[in-house]
Amino acid sequence: SQTYGNTIQDQLEHRLHNLLKRRVGVVAWGRTDAGVHAKGAVVTIDLSEDELNRLSKGSKNESTGCKNEAAAQFLLQVLKQFACNTGVPDREGKARFGSIAALRVTPVPLDFDARYSALWKRYVYYISSGASDENLPFALMNYSWRVKYNLDLFAMREAAKLLNGKEHNYQWLSIIQEGELRDPRRTVRLNVDEVTLTASQSELPYFLQHSYHIRLYKVTVTCDFFLYKMIRRIVGMLVSIGRGYATLDSLATCIETHDNLQSGNTSVNIPKELVETAPAHGLCLDHIEYNIPI
Repeated sequence: SQTYGNTIQDQLEHRLHNLLKRRVGVVAWGRTDAGVHAKGAVVTIDLSEDELNRLSKGSKNESTGCKNEAAAQFLLQVLKQFACNTGVPDREGKARFGSIAALRVTPVPLDFDARYSALWKRYVYYISSGASDENLPFALMNYSWRVKYNLDLFAMREAAKLLNGKEHNYQWLSIIQEGELRDPRRTVRLNVDEVTLTASQSELPYFLQHSYHIRLYKVTVTCDFFLYKMIRRIVGMLVSIGRGYATLDSLATCIETHDNLQSGNTSVNIPKELVETAPAHGLCLDHIEYNIPI
């Protein structure tokens, strides 16, 4: 949660408090930077036996014989009635509308933890180039990083290959927070693709019309966990390579140098052209994988 009280956690806890008539604390999959989107977010709550009974009686499918499933279905019905933050003011006092939606509610084992039971997470990041601000469709303006420069897709893919599928030290491509104990050496799946907008203008959704001159790139990053700002630093590095500001040789040297560092050593200089943090709004948590279906 944050001091201004308008996070996903705050809004879910507020709606659940209204339903259950008690203070509710949700356990979340983790946290994202302000402005990052989350399609695959997962949270859990604990319910008492009495609450399960009350919720299951409200379900249209109570007769199915499974109290937990019936309670889950009713809880989903209730949450879907709310645009979870409709009309709630943000930190500047302006009303914000309907950016949180509950997609599924399912019973889980008692030892399930939304954060620590995760096997891996997948994020996607969208980059748009080739359009001025006035020509960029609204959807892309809010969900992609608009880059003024033409980008070299081949070079970005070659940069991704240097990291993809191998264990590397990502300490230099992240911000190590105080108290961070996790090993920065991770194996990341990293892919860069161009998203082709091939439909005719009349067939495209209105929010993408007039985007035929835009090149849209999708960066997909998968790992068991990510360090602070790690994905946004990776994307910033790819864009620096794609615009020709940094070279593949300098990237390869930087990767090798940091892979050879002893644990805890941070004394190596990093070429400034390789260190750029991509803006938050182009990033989205796409999926979290568990050993049970969620």
